[in-house]
Amino acid sequence: MQEQDADAAENHERARDWVVAVPVTAALAVLGDRDLLDRAERRQAATFVRQEDRDRYRAAHLVMRQALGASMGRHPAGLAFRREPNGKPVLVDAPGVDVNLSHSGAWIAVGLSRSGRLGVDVEEDRPEAFWREMAASFLSPGEIAATTPPGSVQFLKLWTAKEAALKAEGSGLSIAPDRITVVHRPDGFRVCLPAGTYDGGWLRLDDAHMLAAATDGAPLRLLLCSDQAALRQALQDIADGAIG
Repeated sequence: MQEQDADAAENHERARDWVVAVPVTAALAVLGDRDLLDRAERRQAATFVRQEDRDRYRAAHLVMRQALGASMGRHPAGLAFRREPNGKPVLVDAPGVDVNLSHSGAWIAVGLSRSGRLGVDVEEDRPEAFWREMAASFLSPGEIAATTPPGSVQFLKLWTAKEAALKAEGSGLSIAPDRITVVHRPDGFRVCLPAGTYDGGWLRLDDAHMLAAATDGAPLRLLLCSDQAALRQALQDIADGAIG
């Protein structure tokens, strides 16, 4: 299991706020046979036509339940969620706890914060021509002026940072991405939105996937679980209180 903190400073609070990223296949290998999803989640999973979409959904929700249950000392199947109007999951009977999840391509990510609002975004890379075509609709004027232009990785980092911050605030895409500027910092990025300022970091999951996580709370611990063993270790660390 590899770790990357969204801030370089060491402090106890960091362990309370975390994001776990894991491949879909590893998540299902570890948790796929467990009866953890509620009726609504099983019904939603069944609506997907493609198997890969069902797998991503199930993997993300299984890891969310297992990790949150481990962190809070509650049975994963007993956790109850509701959805905000923007679709963001809210853990019932857990005031002060913010959760978020994302999935794209071969990866999923789940996060928990006890200190503020949290947004997580995983995106699969696309050809550079795609990002160049999209640039005018999601780059701010300042970013366009500073673009030389960047390659697909730079576009991917800008996109995921904006998505993560918007998800943290709960705005979805009600705020146009081209009205937001991502400020690069030595330890990650900052995004200023109407309701708050969000700091975060990136984690390159593999050659084709990028993770961004943003929060207005304490710095996040980003956990890259590239295989089954790493996921099991992360879940055990969360349960033991070493993380979260």
